[in-house]
Amino acid sequence: MMKRRLCASFVAASMVVVPAQRAAADEAAALIGGALLGGLIVNEVHKNKQRQRQQTTRKTYQSSGVSSAQRQQNREVQTALNYFGYNVGTVDGSLGRRSRAGISHFQADMGYPIDGYLDDHERGFLLASHQRALASAHVAPYNQILASQGQGGLLRTYRNEQLGIQTPQAVQPVQPQTHMAATAPQTSQVVTARAATGAALPNFGFAQTTPVSINAHCNEVNLLTTSNGGPSRPGQVREPVFALNEQFCQARSQAMTEASQIEVTIPNMTAVQVEQQCDGLAQAMAPQMVDIDTKAPSEVVAATSAFLQASGQPMASLISGGKICLGVGYRTDNAEMALASATLLASAGQLGYGEVVSHQLRQGFGAPVGMARAGEWMRLALNAAQSGSGVLGQTPERVAVLTEASTSAAAAPAIPVFSASTSGN
Repeated sequence: MMKRRLCASFVAASMVVVPAQRAAADEAAALIGGALLGGLIVNEVHKNKQRQRQQTTRKTYQSSGVSSAQRQQNREVQTALNYFGYNVGTVDGSLGRRSRAGISHFQADMGYPIDGYLDDHERGFLLASHQRALASAHVAPYNQILASQGQGGLLRTYRNEQLGIQTPQAVQPVQPQTHMAATAPQTSQVVTARAATGAALPNFGFAQTTPVSINAHCNEVNLLTTSNGGPSRPGQVREPVFALNEQFCQARSQAMTEASQIEVTIPNMTAVQVEQQCDGLAQAMAPQMVDIDTKAPSEVVAATSAFLQASGQPMASLISGGKICLGVGYRTDNAEMALASATLLASAGQLGYGEVVSHQLRQGFGAPVGMARAGEWMRLALNAAQSGSGVLGQTPERVAVLTEASTSAAAAPAIPVFSASTSGN
């Protein structure tokens, strides 16, 4: 009997020591060609604990009669209010006395009627401003506003822009000029032209056209969404292409939030080091991204899945790393990194991320425009979401809008963002 007790004690002790050793080893594990993100598996443990806590909360909500979609919207409101300094406490999806006080404070600052309840326009502006802040707070001139005035200053700036008040641009350093540029007429837009002599064709030094970035694209989309009173809803999709743009920017915002939540679990690694590792991920994935605009999604997923299996890394770690690098790609406005990360995630079994691949192929972000393949990636993602494997906030409402918009816009080309309420005669 004594021997059995001793054996049981040894076994119990080993169960304490071994997981700690494995966790330490996991933190030192590598992700595709670099020492990275092995510790991210710790995040999965945190997720499991969070899911357990949410189960109890979910039961409470079910008895309250509040729909899951309304709770999700309430959580988004609370998150945005907390971000902009209206401290409403825990993000629980229940708009109680503290949340109503925060809403009243927000309404007072923005010049809205103060009643503690958001109408569609007020809610749309608050949520769109939060998404925009996540995307543009590090970009001039908004980074300077954030540094000097805080998040509240950003919100006031977005409100002023909505009212037509232009935001002063950051002062740019004076660039050294050549002799010809110095003697050229000083106009707001100077184009230096040199006509070759003799029979040769003239050679004009026009500036190269810079492609629109995802950050600029979503800033424009969010402004138009706010002016329209909120995003497109199921059964009310009047402009399918614009509705898809809205959905892309919502998914992008979710990706950046998700990445930030995982990054804080990485031990002993700075943000710069994380970005460097994500650069490595994009480089390692480059062969898989060749001709992604023309290859069938099934072909890309099969080849990339085999590549990931051959890497020798745990799939859970690869998925966590892909989520981080997707958010980092959007945060740093690196379309190629974001596309590679989304492709990795879809190929690792997270097929809902095919939505992101679809959006970027439709707009030509990170790869040439591939409309036909964009539609196939979207169908892949929607099938996964409808089967219960949704990601990036793919709620039933979002899936319904994506389905309606993608069906209507199947043959539409990628065009600039326009809104019926802003385009006039």
